[in-house]
Amino acid sequence: MAKQFEGPILPFLRLDAAAALPKFRQVQDQLRLAILRGHLRAGTRLPASRILAQELGLSRQTLVRVLENLKAEGFLEARQGAGTFVSAALPPQSPKPRFAPAEGDAPPRLSRIGALSRSVSADIGQMEQKPFLPNQPALDRFPFAVWRKCWNAVTRGGRAAMGYGDVAGELMLRQRIAEYLALHRRDSCDPEQIVITPGGHAAFTLAALALADPGDGIWFEDPGPVTTSNLFRTLGLRLCPVEVDSDGMDVAGAMARHPDARLAFVMPSRHHPLGVTLSLPRRLALLEWARVNDTWIIEDDYDSEFRYDGAPLPSMRSVDSHGRVIYAGSFSKALYPGIRVGYLVLPPQLVGAFRNLSALIHRSVPVETQLALAEFIGGGHFASHLRRMRSLYAERRETFQQAGRIALGGLARVDCSESGLNALAWLEDGRDDRTAHRAALDAGLQCYPLSDYAIVTPRPGALILGYAGVPTERMTPYLGRLAEALSRQ
Repeated sequence: MAKQFEGPILPFLRLDAAAALPKFRQVQDQLRLAILRGHLRAGTRLPASRILAQELGLSRQTLVRVLENLKAEGFLEARQGAGTFVSAALPPQSPKPRFAPAEGDAPPRLSRIGALSRSVSADIGQMEQKPFLPNQPALDRFPFAVWRKCWNAVTRGGRAAMGYGDVAGELMLRQRIAEYLALHRRDSCDPEQIVITPGGHAAFTLAALALADPGDGIWFEDPGPVTTSNLFRTLGLRLCPVEVDSDGMDVAGAMARHPDARLAFVMPSRHHPLGVTLSLPRRLALLEWARVNDTWIIEDDYDSEFRYDGAPLPSMRSVDSHGRVIYAGSFSKALYPGIRVGYLVLPPQLVGAFRNLSALIHRSVPVETQLALAEFIGGGHFASHLRRMRSLYAERRETFQQAGRIALGGLARVDCSESGLNALAWLEDGRDDRTAHRAALDAGLQCYPLSDYAIVTPRPGALILGYAGVPTERMTPYLGRLAEALSRQ
């Protein structure tokens, strides 16, 4: 006799409204996983699609689509007049390869860079998309239909978009970026000064390889982004930590402690994760240091698009009269992380070397992506999207700030900067932020502990929380869940 479904309706099915994955895919993936793990055994009858759809808040048509897909994969089967059942004969699963090395295996012989990479972590940036994931834009508000039209418009050109393309990036995209920078960042440049890269980290890699040798020093803000500091370490650069205060990077301290550095990596418009801006006197001092010492500044224009109090700050490159700044930007937060398009704006004397090195390292970003992005910017869609997102993020920021002060009172002090996608929750009573981070993960939330960003300078414990990707109506419940988790520490 077939097993009957009893008890709560598939209690393991949990939909996350804030997730980028469509709801039908969430249900489909979770059902498949439940079958593979034995939570739903062969022969088990599923609830009627109408009841299950009602329970999950989905349309019956969507639920039927999920069930049909799983039938096609062999996980479910329909029985005439009886309903839908877990298949008696499940599809064969590929045997899992032996991933871990056997005991006694000699470690592989690696290059110097390969050996260095063993000591760094690449985990941040690969986190599951849970509530409060830092640096996450509102993917639920991305204009997919408009983007699809732009993509279709350029791919209809046939073979024109199928080649390698210009090693510096498609001219049309470089022209659009130059126009955007002139209008919104008060930074005038020629399209020939721009090199397109596959994301921000590729831009940093290109700059470091072109301008520094292994062993050269690089000023790096402390605290600072973990993946970026790990990148420079892996490339063999000597990390020179520079303390950050309310005016940004301590330039005078850096000159005193690390006078022989070859590069400076700085986030002047919005430091991550502290959210401060580099003051004008320090910007001028940094530019003068680079001029006098024949050194270079890599300006990461982090989150500059999203400033909620006043106009966006001008870039540091826009006040560089001696050509010492390499400006790095990307579309990962302005649009979506998976687009993998970044760019550098270079002093004219560096363009030739960077173009050639770019051709050797990563050749080019897919031409279709570049042309679709150029169409998206040129059609005014990018500017419109940024306006809508600034308004949305300002609303979500305000909600987070108000609800956070109530929910986290006595547990943490909420600190929202004037720009960006994230906030800090400074923990009260000397709480350890790594312990708090684990408690948040256990509660189904995602955040980063500030301690992970520190290089040498200790700071009070804090959690880095992303509010931009959380729907306004879900903010208070998620903050309540965080407060509950912290209370149990």
